[in-house]
Amino acid sequence: MMRIAGASVLFATLVVTTACGVGDDAGSNTDDRNDKLGIICNASFKMSGTFTPVAAGSPGARPIDPDTMMPLTGCWPVGTWTFTAAMDTNECTTTPAVIPQYSFRVDRAEGADMQGLVDSYTNLTSIGDLQWHLAVSSNGQGCEGSFEFGSPDGKQYWNMQPVLINPLSGAAPTTQITGSGDYSMFTTESWPWKPAP
Repeated sequence: MMRIAGASVLFATLVVTTACGVGDDAGSNTDDRNDKLGIICNASFKMSGTFTPVAAGSPGARPIDPDTMMPLTGCWPVGTWTFTAAMDTNECTTTPAVIPQYSFRVDRAEGADMQGLVDSYTNLTSIGDLQWHLAVSSNGQGCEGSFEFGSPDGKQYWNMQPVLINPLSGAAPTTQITGSGDYSMFTTESWPWKPAP
């Protein structure tokens, strides 16, 4: 399933906890921001897991540099991402729920009409009636996912951001996933991606 990632960055920016400015009363910016956005509470998570790339020679496999005969470096997210989320900080009265295991697959193929390589995403996570949105992009150090979930009423939002670090030149591709995630509870519906009618 191909999803649009641009709005994801905007929405994620809105729910990231801001720091207090110099000279401000402690917490005043955060409280004001939460009031304006209707945020009741926030929490954060730490990610850990593994990445399973597609086998060499398979469609979408990481290319080999013809000069060095080693795999190309850089973000190449094609394969299966599997990770868990552990609570890091929690400001909520009730501990936000997490799914026991998160998993998704990224496939890459040549697009129609010579449009270049196109990624598609498959959610492999059992999420019940949660809404979801998925994208992966290069973050300068490797690949970073944005696996977002919204409760059916749109008042709870989780953004899990697994990270896959780039392999060093000449090194085997990385398979360890790290990263972080965040959670916000809102007073009103705040999920930006509506299910298809």
